[in-house]
Amino acid sequence: MAGLRTRYSRDPARVRQRKLIEATAWCLAHHGLGGTSVRQICARAGVSPGLLAHHFSGIDDLIARTYEHVGEEVSTVLAAALAAAPADPEAKLRAFIDASFRPPLLDPGLLAIWLTFWSLVRRDPRINRIHGDVHAGYRRMLEPLVAAVASPGGANVRLATLAFTALLDGLWLELCLDPTAFTAAEALAIAHGWVDGLKAGAPAGPVPPAR
Repeated sequence: MAGLRTRYSRDPARVRQRKLIEATAWCLAHHGLGGTSVRQICARAGVSPGLLAHHFSGIDDLIARTYEHVGEEVSTVLAAALAAAPADPEAKLRAFIDASFRPPLLDPGLLAIWLTFWSLVRRDPRINRIHGDVHAGYRRMLEPLVAAVASPGGANVRLATLAFTALLDGLWLELCLDPTAFTAAEALAIAHGWVDGLKAGAPAGPVPPAR
């Protein structure tokens, strides 16, 4: 942390940008898109509205940069889980699952932020692009692991990876929306069961036709 403080002290513009991005994430989590304003963001960050205009072209630009930042933070957590797991594709795949259903990723505040971004995907081309980049990054992490774990010839790896990410996203979303519906342990059991099926050759996507 001392090294980070030193680096930031030499680059105050980056510090201010980071403070504004983090303040935007906080406001979106607590007030939603409709309740987030330049004034609230700047008050939370402890800067003047003029400083926001200096670093960003407007609140839309700041929200887009915040999506990129949050996506990077989530990717960092997941990548760290993979790096800490044993050097075995199955262990890494299971570590990805475990990290998805515990803090800091299993967090109602993160859900509120994601819901804001998702609400913009279909009407804001920049948010749409960021959304695609974020989720493509998750698939790039997972596809080689799915390929290594899958029973030979038992799955279309690309489609299996899509199915796996959709399963994790759906479980995560439902668990955050209604924690009384099922527990994190049950979500983990479902996701790990999917990996068991992948190993056993259960079709996790259309099987490529024989040549």
